[in-house]
Amino acid sequence: PAPGKMRQTLALLSRKLITIPSLSPTHTSSRIITRLVPTNTHVIEYQPILTLQCSPDLIADPADRKSTLHEPRMLLESLEEGIVRWKNMDLSTNNNNKDDDDEEESQWYPVGTVIGEIIEDENEDDGDDGEVEEWTWQAYLDEDDD
Repeated sequence: PAPGKMRQTLALLSRKLITIPSLSPTHTSSRIITRLVPTNTHVIEYQPILTLQCSPDLIADPADRKSTLHEPRMLLESLEEGIVRWKNMDLSTNNNNKDDDDEEESQWYPVGTVIGEIIEDENEDDGDDGEVEEWTWQAYLDEDDD
């Protein structure tokens, strides 16, 4: 194959899709509050990369919520290492230089929506079979959640 084709194939071998994760069996949607790293940033395992506000159904039983319409915030860490490339989306709150008190509404996305990707170093060959997989993550309740 031509050199350009080989490079593209290698990049696909090590690509993980960043999606709006299903944070509970009943969770249906989230909106992005903050992207904690800009696009083309190298991230390491357990690095926080995203803050989401989740639909109230994250907590299945309304009696367990702070209020029936409570939309919990979650901090997400990547368990993948590589370069983050965010998908261009209509987000009004993804500016890393904004004042935290100056929060605007952003669009709600269903669980599973692709919002970016993490690409490993293109020079590494870890023997993947070429499948594109979803990223692995870890989530915590955001301490700023009111």
